[in-house]
Amino acid sequence: MKQKISTRFPGALIILFIMMILSGITENSKGIFIPGFKEYFIIGDKEISYMLMGTSLTYMIANFFGGYLCEKIGQKIVLILGVITLMVSLVMMSISQSFLAFAIWIGINSAGLGFAGISGNTLLPVIVLSFQSLAMNLMHFFYGFGSTLGQRSFGFFLDKGISWRQLYLIVAVIIGILFLILFFIPFPEVKEKKDEKKLSIKEIFKNKLIILYMIALGTYVAAEICTSNWLVNYLVEAYSQSENDASVYLSTFFLIFALGRLFGGFVVERFGSFKTVIASLMIALILFTAGLLLGEGALFLIALSGLFFAITFPTVISTIPKVFPISSAYITGILVTTASFQSMLLNYAFGLANDYFGAEKAIFLIPGVLTVSIIFNIIIFKKTKPLLANKH
Repeated sequence: MKQKISTRFPGALIILFIMMILSGITENSKGIFIPGFKEYFIIGDKEISYMLMGTSLTYMIANFFGGYLCEKIGQKIVLILGVITLMVSLVMMSISQSFLAFAIWIGINSAGLGFAGISGNTLLPVIVLSFQSLAMNLMHFFYGFGSTLGQRSFGFFLDKGISWRQLYLIVAVIIGILFLILFFIPFPEVKEKKDEKKLSIKEIFKNKLIILYMIALGTYVAAEICTSNWLVNYLVEAYSQSENDASVYLSTFFLIFALGRLFGGFVVERFGSFKTVIASLMIALILFTAGLLLGEGALFLIALSGLFFAITFPTVISTIPKVFPISSAYITGILVTTASFQSMLLNYAFGLANDYFGAEKAIFLIPGVLTVSIIFNIIIFKKTKPLLANKH
């Protein structure tokens, strides 16, 4: 294939890819560790849902202010801020003795993920000169790869008696090494220009198309994060699987998810952003729902659905500079913030549903929110088709 991603800052691009791997390892380890958290701190699903709501809240706040800071002080400084926050919080999580302290630090950890994520998502279109949808999917492929690597290896290490505290400390050391390397890598300067026109927060929230983006992206993110956080718990409670066995399905989901991002960018470049997203989400919905309805023998269908979850977030994000050329970094931060807010509410609802209705019924919230995302992506596709066709 002759398509080639062109970049002026290869070192910065590599750093973003490595950061996405570490973000995937860190963020999606929670699902593997939830049974261990519950056992160590002697808590239930409701307390876990409060903790997850807190992590979504801090992630949301970091994205909101991170988008603003990227325009004011530059993406590299925001990325460094995120890396420092991740490093410190992981160390503190590994030594926390009370659930309250742990919940506070895991919330701060999510803020670090938010700063790193918004920096990468807004910097990549500046670093990469061509095939930006392909590059964005490739960057998020590394997130999926990190998720798979973390979930499968963490499940293995837990089975061998290595605690989640030790695993968090190991990740902190690796991020510390990245922190040192960051100072020697050149990044582009993309700070706000004083005479540059920008949208106010009021103008952004009055834009109906941005509201449609918020719902479409937010419901998708909720489906992905709920799968990451609650699938292992569902398999343990519904089918009495061990954490290690259940982690196979989740890690396979994210392995296939990662492959979808690796190759899905080519499909997006060929058929267009929202057309590909809509078709993918429909297939994901069918596979995920079939896996739930057909029982334990069909659980592989849930893992397979990861292939069709894959391209949604990076592809939708990659359209923002094209659809909203003014204040695109700020708008990206707001969109990711509102997506996190929806994910926070739905994770909380998921925890309550687990307590009141059981894991077997609560899991069907995921196909529900996927359906909503499909509907709003279809509406956006119709409204942006002429614009994206001209810039594709």
